[in-house]
Amino acid sequence: MSMQKTYYFYVSIVIPAFNSASTLGYAIEACLGQDYPKDKLEVIVVDDGSTDNTRVIAGRYPVIYMRQEKRGPGAARNTGWRKSRGELIYFTDADCIPDEGCIAMMAKELYGRDAGAVAGTYGIKNLKDITARCIHSEIIFRHSLMPDYINSFGTYNVLIKREILEELAGFNESYLTSSAEDSELSYRMVKRGYRVYFERRSIALHFHEKDIWKYLWKQFARSAWAIKLWRHHPDFALNDYYLHWKDLWEIVLASIVIIAPFFLFAGTYAMFLLTALILYVSLEAIIPFKIYISGKLGIRDCLFMLYMMSLRGFVRLAGGALSLVKR
Repeated sequence: MSMQKTYYFYVSIVIPAFNSASTLGYAIEACLGQDYPKDKLEVIVVDDGSTDNTRVIAGRYPVIYMRQEKRGPGAARNTGWRKSRGELIYFTDADCIPDEGCIAMMAKELYGRDAGAVAGTYGIKNLKDITARCIHSEIIFRHSLMPDYINSFGTYNVLIKREILEELAGFNESYLTSSAEDSELSYRMVKRGYRVYFERRSIALHFHEKDIWKYLWKQFARSAWAIKLWRHHPDFALNDYYLHWKDLWEIVLASIVIIAPFFLFAGTYAMFLLTALILYVSLEAIIPFKIYISGKLGIRDCLFMLYMMSLRGFVRLAGGALSLVKR
């Protein structure tokens, strides 16, 4: 299908927002500035119970503003697309800045490749922050390993046919935080036989987390929600294209390090713990090392990434364990 033909499809852009006053303006301006006919485009901001000036910021732009009691981003997205006019629904986040060609490019590929959805990748807005740089570099590394057709997408940069959202009843609203609600929807799409094309040229800049401790807290929560996700879809637990093989072994080795003190009575305790720690750190060094030799980050950033990922492994273990205990 030609690029001109895709222009006949009406696109609704849905942005869920919670206390997003500091970044929402950037997101809205980028969406309104898309290289796409303005009479075939609408922007919908769904305020998920914000207590800051999110409403004020949204009110400065020609967008459709909706407010709901806080129910989570999945519910906010459902509110948005169900009230929209679009044949195609583009989802992004209030801290993302889609490139001006994202929607036109993705609409072309959606039909040209007979896909149910087209997902894009990330850019980075706050490049000066070391935590943000490391987070972004790992994401891009993982994206570089993914095939052209994927089984999991993020809602920071994805275009989906409305008819599919209607068929699947949208996002599962029992996922209450920004956690795994987008992966859960993509799993259901793939199970129904819909293809998801990964358009690497479609980029949405992102304000990645710049505080390492806030980032680790989010990872704790996401790990807890991942247990629920994989209970719902056990066939994807080890088969999500975004995951790296080290992610499973990370949990295994982190668990061994945690239980090592119980071998204190044994004379080989020190050697056991030292071996486990060496294996664990070596495992966590795989991705930073590959990024370093690719020239994408310098040695200082990669050492910080190793530190961050080593902490994250234990945080993920704790989040997953808590979820299992609460179950």
